[in-house]
Amino acid sequence: MSLTIDGIIYYTTNEAAHELGVQPNSLRTVVANGTIVVRYMEELGRNLIAADELERYRAERAGQKGWTTRKDPSYQPTNSRAAYFREYRRRRRQEAAEQKQTREQTQTHTTTEIEEEHR
Repeated sequence: MSLTIDGIIYYTTNEAAHELGVQPNSLRTVVANGTIVVRYMEELGRNLIAADELERYRAERAGQKGWTTRKDPSYQPTNSRAAYFREYRRRRRQEAAEQKQTREQTQTHTTTEIEEEHR
């Protein structure tokens, strides 16, 4: 439910997130970064986002990010995005290997302790 103040339509963060099709926490991050300008309404204790500000943001960000862009067969990531994903996958493989090693060490210690108890 939008709110009209002085002829301007405002949305709460949750409503604005719904309008944009993003998660409220994602929108809060955008607001915290200063990408979207909000109006704090002390009487309501809330940040309100003007409808025209939402439209500006939507037009500015249209097609730049998200699954709909990446699932397009012709999508080619930028060099920086490709590098990010390579590093991300490398880091995940390394973490998985470390977790596996920890599990194996734990199992070895547990097996050794059980064998010693049964002697």
